Amino acid sequence: MSNLPTPPAPAPEPNRIDNVSPSGDGRSSYWGLDAQETVATYVKRVRAIKAQSIALILANLVATIWFVEEGHFALYLVCFVLLLAIVLIARVRMGTLFLKLGEVVSQDCDPARYRAVLDVLSARDRFGRSANTIAIELAYCDYLELDSAGALRRLESVTFKRKDNVRWFRALQIEFLSRIDVGDLEGARDALARLSTFRKNFREGSRNRASADLQVADYAVLVRPPAERDAADAARMRERMALADCHQQRANWQLYLAEYELLHGSADQAARLAGDPTLEPLTPRMERLRAEVLSGLEVSG
Repeated sequence: MSNLPTPPAPAPEPNRIDNVSPSGDGRSSYWGLDAQETVATYVKRVRAIKAQSIALILANLVATIWFVEEGHFALYLVCFVLLLAIVLIARVRMGTLFLKLGEVVSQDCDPARYRAVLDVLSARDRFGRSANTIAIELAYCDYLELDSAGALRRLESVTFKRKDNVRWFRALQIEFLSRIDVGDLEGARDALARLSTFRKNFREGSRNRASADLQVADYAVLVRPPAERDAADAARMRERMALADCHQQRANWQLYLAEYELLHGSADQAARLAGDPTLEPLTPRMERLRAEVLSGLEVSG
């Protein structure tokens, strides 16, 4: 039976390694849209931010020129500071917009629609400034859509100048999950060791460090074959399911727990967990694990 590790989430902002939604089992703002509509909506929102920023910059420029002509140099300096603020705020808004796009996966469990937007972003990235980030996210889609070998091949092209770039952690997460899926436990253990080392780049007490510590602890359980997991592992699965921050995370842990119950003789519990209608929607990977659990229940019954 295949493993279903808790998936990592996109890291669109340079100072973030997590992308869970605070809205529990809600849906993304793109819920109900098809791939083309999701792309169009996202692009429209990006353009709106850019248009608003350009309008503010032009207004600021006009004010700056007028203040210089009138000799109000103090106000000129204020305009210069405002220009920097406009640019910074625009970048934050763009990062937040991409963060919310990640809910297409974390809430809607639809990697195909997420991939559609990433493909558009890749085509518009003429200078390749976001090529590595996009490649990592596409590798995540590969993994979720049952192509872990493809995910590993894609990750081979990823490189960042700084060894402590936060996106390395994201890439290592996907590498770990993909190696588990293809049965490369030795490679998965190596990836886990690198994850454990990399997390020390994050300041103690920071949000990133807390998230990284949590991921490493989860993966220490997931690197063990399903049949070898024990009651302590099951307790952690229940805790992680109860404290999940988004639909995908909760459904993942619930299916993972269903697999544990099936393998340890609790067929009724496994059936209850895997048959729960609130599991929907599911990613292709989650669909596969649920089908395996239900199939196992039929055989055991």
